[in-house]
Amino acid sequence: MKAFKSLKISYLCIALLAAGSIAGCSKDTLDDIGSGTSTLEISASLVPPTQSKSRETVAKFAGNLNFNAGHLWVSEIEFDGTLVRGTSIERQVERFSKFDFNTGMVAPPMNDIVIPSGDYSYVNIEVELRDEDAQPAIMLVGTYVRTDGTSSPIRFEFNSGETFEAETEQTMTMEEGTTVFGSIVLDPYVWFSNVPVAMLDNAKTNGQGIILINEENNEEIYDLVEDGLDESTESEFSN
Repeated sequence: MKAFKSLKISYLCIALLAAGSIAGCSKDTLDDIGSGTSTLEISASLVPPTQSKSRETVAKFAGNLNFNAGHLWVSEIEFDGTLVRGTSIERQVERFSKFDFNTGMVAPPMNDIVIPSGDYSYVNIEVELRDEDAQPAIMLVGTYVRTDGTSSPIRFEFNSGETFEAETEQTMTMEEGTTVFGSIVLDPYVWFSNVPVAMLDNAKTNGQGIILINEENNEEIYDLVEDGLDESTESEFSN
């Protein structure tokens, strides 16, 4: 049995936008809840360095560490929520969806999670990472400029069936007939907060001149970044 850890993502932004007709829940579900439905659509993106929650990391690397591409590959999305009147809601979608940070595309789309409309006092989204083979579930691509002014492409790879989690205690209103857009916003600069500048300056490059950071390359850096993945960061929702 695989052991899963719950990892707080940087934040999850929720926006509401009126949409056309949407798919319905099962009849017994709607009878129990007594409301209409909304649809949850998930996307993902990376935080720019200037907007990172880790100001210490941004200052430490003086803008020399930049990630602007890569992907997030999931196997399951789970929505848990509690309506103000006390009803607990849970939805699960099992799907191997890849979120491309460069293009913003999701393949296949994660845009059909049907949830009851209403006022929510609690919302929790869990994203389970894909780990079916050696392909990374998280890949971050960017550049690193060393202290001496030389630069190299940098790539971080993470492959594990763990879960990312975002929640809020604020009340959220999901109106009937709307599409709820949830954007998973990853902040890799928080993950790199424990990595010393000298360690990145002296990181090994592969045959293509890339600073590759994974379980088999630059392992010391990888371990520090992996530790950063376990750190709790803020979760924010807006609508």
